[in-house]
Amino acid sequence: MQIHSLIDALVLFAQQQPVPKGPADDGLAGILSNPFMLLPLILILFWFMVLLPNQRRERREREGLLNALKKNDEVLTNAGIIGIVANVKDNEVSLKIDDNTRMRVLKSAIVKILTTKEVSGDNAEASKKSS
Repeated sequence: MQIHSLIDALVLFAQQQPVPKGPADDGLAGILSNPFMLLPLILILFWFMVLLPNQRRERREREGLLNALKKNDEVLTNAGIIGIVANVKDNEVSLKIDDNTRMRVLKSAIVKILTTKEVSGDNAEASKKSS
């Protein structure tokens, strides 16, 4: 009888179906073949390869611009105000707008340092538009 029950047990184990593999069991091939998983991987790769280096470069350029500010530079603020730097402190800049008008702004409000060509070009464009 023991042999008969042992044979019955072996027959039952032989009839058991194998467990089907899921997509997680396929490894890297399963991930890459699934379009819902491939798109986020491509976006992450794009961010690391394209956007992150551009952000670093722009931040370095901005820091260089703010560190290069000195007295008598003509600057443009993010509010569109053009003024001449009268004084530079740690985190703020005093701008001379007119003869008797001075304005204190944060350094981070400075968009760019203007040259005499850019200012005269802007004035020439404005006079053409008003004509």
